[in-house]
Amino acid sequence: MTSSQQSVQEELSRRYRKAVTVVAAFLVLDLALVIIAFLAATSLYRGGDPSLIMALWIGILVFGLGAFVLRRTRFATLRLKDVAAVNGVSALLKSLQNTTIQVAAIGGAIALMGFMIVILRGDWTDMLRAGGVAAIVLLYCFPFRSAWQKVVTQLAPADTNVK
Repeated sequence: MTSSQQSVQEELSRRYRKAVTVVAAFLVLDLALVIIAFLAATSLYRGGDPSLIMALWIGILVFGLGAFVLRRTRFATLRLKDVAAVNGVSALLKSLQNTTIQVAAIGGAIALMGFMIVILRGDWTDMLRAGGVAAIVLLYCFPFRSAWQKVVTQLAPADTNVK
């Protein structure tokens, strides 16, 4: 393995590890909010405007669908090819990492919106629903090292391909 291949492997490992850590942290946040809502929904209840609650549910829907659209467009093969060709493997890995973190943040925002609904309605099952949507988004964006390795191998310029 050449020095450039080793550096690409090291950067891949570093960026992959950071992306997995962020996604896992948001999954833990989601689970923690569901547990808190289950245990303390009645004591968290503050009452709220029904139109605000509906706006939060619409926001959850838009964020959920937007996360799928964002990931699909940012991970499009042609876009990733262009990133790799113009800016190199490092930019390709950075793009994979940043997109994963952005979609994970959307999942975290969905969980927080669900928790706000629990505070406004006092029903913990609302958090269960919103937490389920957040978990789906977070599992959808969960990175797989083999997939990242495959992308780097296929799309990286020939002189830095990783075997």
